[in-house]
Amino acid sequence: MNMLNITFNKFGFVTYNSKRNNNFGILNNNGMEKRKRSVILAGLCILSMGGGILGVLIGVLSIIDVDMIRIFARIPGYASIYSLTVDAHFLYPYFKVLLYGVSFLGALKMFQLRKSGYFIYTVAQLILLIIPYLMWHQIPVVVFFTDLPDMIFTIAFIGAYTLYLSQMKSASDQEKSGTEK
Repeated sequence: MNMLNITFNKFGFVTYNSKRNNNFGILNNNGMEKRKRSVILAGLCILSMGGGILGVLIGVLSIIDVDMIRIFARIPGYASIYSLTVDAHFLYPYFKVLLYGVSFLGALKMFQLRKSGYFIYTVAQLILLIIPYLMWHQIPVVVFFTDLPDMIFTIAFIGAYTLYLSQMKSASDQEKSGTEK
């Protein structure tokens, strides 16, 4: 049963407290408190989700018609994406859509302060760094220098997320505290 307590604090403001699911972010009667998300962590997650959506969009456009991705040539790091996608294995855009979607899911879970999102995001991003070596028809040195901006951003974001890993909870911690999965 969802009970709602309405109290007045010393300044005369009304305070709402839901005993069942802590909808209002106030300390619950069961001792559960809502976890706070760092502003930097939230910003990182939003940027990662934006990158995931952009990656899915570019992948879908390259599946439909490779010429459609020329509009992304003005974005730094995407200047050579057209020439590389044209020469790549035909499954490359499908893998990109899948992995960027998984990366978006991981970033969303981290935004919800779930530790599993960190591992999902990290694995997806590391695979995204490996598949160009397997699917681009270029020598490894060309792949390395072409993919270097992605590698730098991936390592920087994974490192930044690692700093905030202590703020996230694992599934077993969430079961113990009673927070939603």
